[in-house]
Amino acid sequence: MVFGGSFRAFGIEPPAAYLDACDVLAAALIDAGPYERPLSKPVGRAADNAFRGPFVVKGEDGIKRGRLVHEHFDKENHMLQATAVRPPTRTERSGYSCRADTIAAIRHCLTTGEDLPGWRNKQGMVLSRVRKMLEPMNALLRKAHPPPPNVKAVAGDVNLALLCAFVDTLEWPDVKLPLNFAKGFASVGDIPESGVYRPIAPELDEEAFETLRGSIDATNAEWLDEVCDSLAKKAKSAKPDDIEAMRVLKAKSDDEARAGLCGQPLTRSQLLRKYTRNGKLQARVLPRYGVWQGREAARKVRAIDDARRSQTNKMQRMRETIVTPSPEFPAHVLDELLRACIEMGMSVPDIVLGLDDLFAAYRRVPTAHPEYMIAAVWDLEMGEPLFYEVHGHCFGMVSSVVNFNRVPHLLCVAAARLFAAPVDHFFDDYLTVDLASARGSAQRSLDLLHTAVRLRLEPKKRKLCAAQQVELGVACDLRVAASRHTVLLAPTPERVADILADLTRCEAAGYMSPAEAEALFGRLGFVLQTTVGAIGRAATQPLLQRAREARGLPRTFTPAMGHMLSFFRALLPTIPPLAIRCGPARDAGAPPVIVYTDASYNAEGWSGMGIVIMDGEDRYEAGCRVPAWLLDWLTPRGQQINHLESIAITAARLTFPDVLFGRRVLHFVDNTCALSKAVHGYANEPDMAAVTNSVHACDAALGIDSWWEWVPTDANVSDLPSREPSTWNEKARGIMAKLRARMAAQGFGRRELRLPSATQLENPSEMLRGAQALAADVAAGKQF
Repeated sequence: MVFGGSFRAFGIEPPAAYLDACDVLAAALIDAGPYERPLSKPVGRAADNAFRGPFVVKGEDGIKRGRLVHEHFDKENHMLQATAVRPPTRTERSGYSCRADTIAAIRHCLTTGEDLPGWRNKQGMVLSRVRKMLEPMNALLRKAHPPPPNVKAVAGDVNLALLCAFVDTLEWPDVKLPLNFAKGFASVGDIPESGVYRPIAPELDEEAFETLRGSIDATNAEWLDEVCDSLAKKAKSAKPDDIEAMRVLKAKSDDEARAGLCGQPLTRSQLLRKYTRNGKLQARVLPRYGVWQGREAARKVRAIDDARRSQTNKMQRMRETIVTPSPEFPAHVLDELLRACIEMGMSVPDIVLGLDDLFAAYRRVPTAHPEYMIAAVWDLEMGEPLFYEVHGHCFGMVSSVVNFNRVPHLLCVAAARLFAAPVDHFFDDYLTVDLASARGSAQRSLDLLHTAVRLRLEPKKRKLCAAQQVELGVACDLRVAASRHTVLLAPTPERVADILADLTRCEAAGYMSPAEAEALFGRLGFVLQTTVGAIGRAATQPLLQRAREARGLPRTFTPAMGHMLSFFRALLPTIPPLAIRCGPARDAGAPPVIVYTDASYNAEGWSGMGIVIMDGEDRYEAGCRVPAWLLDWLTPRGQQINHLESIAITAARLTFPDVLFGRRVLHFVDNTCALSKAVHGYANEPDMAAVTNSVHACDAALGIDSWWEWVPTDANVSDLPSREPSTWNEKARGIMAKLRARMAAQGFGRRELRLPSATQLENPSEMLRGAQALAADVAAGKQF
């Protein structure tokens, strides 16, 4: 292997000592496939209950079909094909795939076994040897590219030579990463590709982009005036929370200045003197604002520099965008671990998760454009704006995201290849999965690596390896990873308590503003991402409605909000975790229960619902005419079929709770509107939102893992019991005769169709209580 490309990027030839050090490092790396740049956006999450994208697939012959079962016309053949279908596992539903280096690290951990901590210690000695071999070359590299003052301030001690060695030995595509730590990363203008992340086409061609950039730059002085005026107005009208946020922002900025991460504050006149050339201001400032985060007793202010409002983000022509993991990462590691264990004939070991943060994060990655990294804050004591020159990258710029993430991404791959550490990062948060028997050695190795390149981790934020962790705001439980091949993810009790407390506060005040509603909607959405199915999303409709309301409308806490709060009080403290079943045994275990539902609607005639279920050899069926009270309950509209189709889905759960309890369910629906609401868990219309919520309340209470599929009407067997029997043709009568004869032979199967009550539909907490009572009856062995 020929080394030296990253070293040559500095414009000098690598000396023999550098090549020798690379040989030593390369010999210590575990084998893995080459790094593959992601070419598409990840699609899917483990919580998904249908494939992302269109529900209906149109074939070359022009016929519309489902995705897992392709039969279009014949009901019996569709049922036959459905019995062979296995919905994807939760890990298969997610769009994330472990990198080749992660997979290699997992396998190396298994083959090394109890010797893993000792092996990693030896690898650490190799790293120490290589670091000492390379240390004299840092001066050589910096002499070739003397760092500007801002770069020297935050990256003057970074081990450039060791970074070069990792880039070269790993054949890393981001060849100029070490060079950028010497001269600064391009933050404005045409940002070069690193070759690491997903490529994207720039929004503007080069000429149009340069024209736009020039027009924005021409307004730097006017923009400075606008920022100063805006900060002054906000300070004048600030509420107590806003004033405290301004104090915290000023204090945080001063702390960074003392730490050398930014310059000492400049007044407006000092800023103008420093950055004015030929009568033109050559700097564009970023207004810094604070966002309160966390619980009341431990709230903190997160500083964000507004590069969107300043239009600085429009001055960046990007060619790639990042791809990040999610809290599901430990499940993907377990998935690969199980595959390897089966292949090697090994028992599954216990695993643990360790968490780390990169110290100072964005601020340690130097910029080549310090004139665009100037944060403006208001000094309450002096009554004027102050300006802080950030030496690294500001949080709020698009280019900052890519430039920063290039650094931990390389170090994750280096940790996997050198120390067999299965690790990934979400921005500056590291997630390290390790064998419990390795006694935290992967996490220690990650720390050793960062110390060697002198981009250290933050000891105060380290969470040592454990089977239970709060990662990325989500509670992750690995205690049954080995025994049940399952990772459990759930909202943290603290986050749940915060949301309920804020909703209760609005209830007590009798008031909720659109801003409060929007924030609560987002927070609830985050919590509900790690719950089974799509429960609760439809119940948030009052929040979304308030968030979208025009000015001048009443801001009262409505009865609908009260019902919503009662529902979440009952749901959130007892919400079941998202259980991610891992491993390659997709076809093992009991096959799913297959459910078909349908509804028919005739404003002046028969409206009905039908359910047909296949559970192995057993068959079940129910159907009825829609009662008048339900049609009256629905909001008047020209067509009610979509809503009735959705209610039929809930009816299947209420009618056959014992059949569906704790099972995987493959559910076929021929109405795409009802299907979409069932998949996404949300609806704009209040009555449809209520019905949709009832579906997911039942699934959560009964422990149902639903997978939704579209079925053409002609192939939907439940289309028959949803219609008046006198309308059946000869073929339909034959199908129903076979179905009912089979149920008669088995001695069970046909039931009276049960619907949710009006009270349950109107009050989500009543629906949840009813579903939970039904689940308790099933668990107690009640006959249905």
